Amino acid sequence: MFDIVIKNGLICDGTGGPIYLADMGITGDVITYIGEIPLADEVGEDCKVIDAAGKTVTPGFIDPHTHVDQSILTAPTMEPYLKQGVTTVVTGNCGYGMAPQGEEVFYCSDLDQEFLNLAGADPFALLSLLFDREKAADAYEKRYGVRLDWRSFDEFNQKCDSLPLGGNLAPLIGYSAVRTAVMGRDCQRQATENEIAALESVIQDCMEAGAFGISTGRDPMYIPGPFASDDEMNRMLQIVARYEGIFASHTFNCNGLGQPDRLGGYAEMVRQAEETAIKMNISHVHVMNMAEDAAGAVKAARKTLDYFKGLAASGVDLSYDVIPSAACSDYTLTSCGYYLSPLVLLAGTRKKLGELFQQKAFRRRVHEIVKKGKMPILDENSDTCWLGELLITKHVNPAYVGQYLHHCAEKRGLSPLDELMAVFAEDPDMTADLTAPDFQQSVDLLCSSEIAMPCSDGSSYSKDTNLSGNAEIEIYPNSMNISYIPRYLNRYGKKDFAKAVYQASGFVAQRFGIEKRGVIKEGSFADLVIMDRTLLHSFDEAENPLQDPEGILYVLVNGQIALENNILIEKAAGRVLRKK
Repeated sequence: MFDIVIKNGLICDGTGGPIYLADMGITGDVITYIGEIPLADEVGEDCKVIDAAGKTVTPGFIDPHTHVDQSILTAPTMEPYLKQGVTTVVTGNCGYGMAPQGEEVFYCSDLDQEFLNLAGADPFALLSLLFDREKAADAYEKRYGVRLDWRSFDEFNQKCDSLPLGGNLAPLIGYSAVRTAVMGRDCQRQATENEIAALESVIQDCMEAGAFGISTGRDPMYIPGPFASDDEMNRMLQIVARYEGIFASHTFNCNGLGQPDRLGGYAEMVRQAEETAIKMNISHVHVMNMAEDAAGAVKAARKTLDYFKGLAASGVDLSYDVIPSAACSDYTLTSCGYYLSPLVLLAGTRKKLGELFQQKAFRRRVHEIVKKGKMPILDENSDTCWLGELLITKHVNPAYVGQYLHHCAEKRGLSPLDELMAVFAEDPDMTADLTAPDFQQSVDLLCSSEIAMPCSDGSSYSKDTNLSGNAEIEIYPNSMNISYIPRYLNRYGKKDFAKAVYQASGFVAQRFGIEKRGVIKEGSFADLVIMDRTLLHSFDEAENPLQDPEGILYVLVNGQIALENNILIEKAAGRVLRKK
């Protein structure tokens, strides 16, 4: 007897194979039968029957790149993922991680201004994200009512297991968290031999606890990740490889000379993994900083793909994830306050900051702050400067809209920083973002590769959550956090829907070693999506991109219905997965 029967569904099984018509029987958390199910013979009174006639049934999708571990304690429902059909997320990316934790410091997000204020953080010194553990724990409990009471990777996962999880978590080891736990505040340097031995021991413990692999963050602002030498990383990767784990990395975008060099970042990743034969996954591949216009972006994408082909030909076991929208940035912003947040906090409001920007003495003060390294994202001499990528997306002066900040600066003979202060003074409610909507053709090329998988780079917070906690610096989840799957399937599934589903489900499961998920077959866990492809729609290109997608009718997690007729049902059927 079955607990749930799905009748007459068009099965797209996540392998890339042909779509076929069949019934499906689910018992407990497992798919136990695929074929024809005569209802009178096989279905009891307590069985839930879903008529999927004319609808497509797919595996639950798997997001290979999220930061859900940083939000799951306070948003365990995983609403934005379930509503788009994602039932499993890979966490611990970019070297970020909530565990392990050491005695001296705590590694946390820099977004929530209320938490940062409670923790006593200096708004002009957030680059390292290093905090006193006990003070951070007290601040976190005051802010969220949650105690940071774990130490090890395994203890954190056990804590997550106790939560009402909406979906499944597949955790990676965030290496920056490991380095911070072992080396404390003195982690911004190369490790000694004794420290490397301690780091190896922690990695071993994490892999024994079921980690699916390890991640690193190598951009200069991803402290302390960039301080790990090739030899140090190679020794960690040897351990991960023995457990057949994966190596994921946010590779560096700029070299030590401040020059754009994404291919150099990929080369570093390969060099660090030398002779380990480890599987590698490059995080959120894009061509920002590699081109000035759409034609240049296409050329850069082709150059990137040719480079990857060369790596594969040399024996590198490679895949990558990609955000399927060129118009999507890390967050949805309602103003430019996010990029100027320390200054907004100093002034009190955006309006007051705009008034201060009109004063020559204050502008000089800002230049002094930047020169001292306090706001590296505004420092043209810093590897982490964002001024060259900011696109003005809203302004009272229409002449600015759709223009890159540095182009506006060139026209007026100003530095990009002075231009930012000038245009902000004119409109403190302006928005600008790290986005390049005219680069979509390059994103299409990257998404179409056989080794690509779509991702959100998101969190578990609902779409209406102000991540900063401050009305003057509003930050909301990005549109792909809400609907990357519908966008991906509609854009890349028109030619071959089965292949698109495979790239977003079965392929991800293969790469990360997530067993019995991402495919529909007897014996697999019943993580499933029932969709109406004729209604499938994402609002990411609408004026309000933060709208729930349409066309996702049912979502099942471990055999429990989590979404029915587009309505979220908080079954809490998710789990923390462990690699076996």
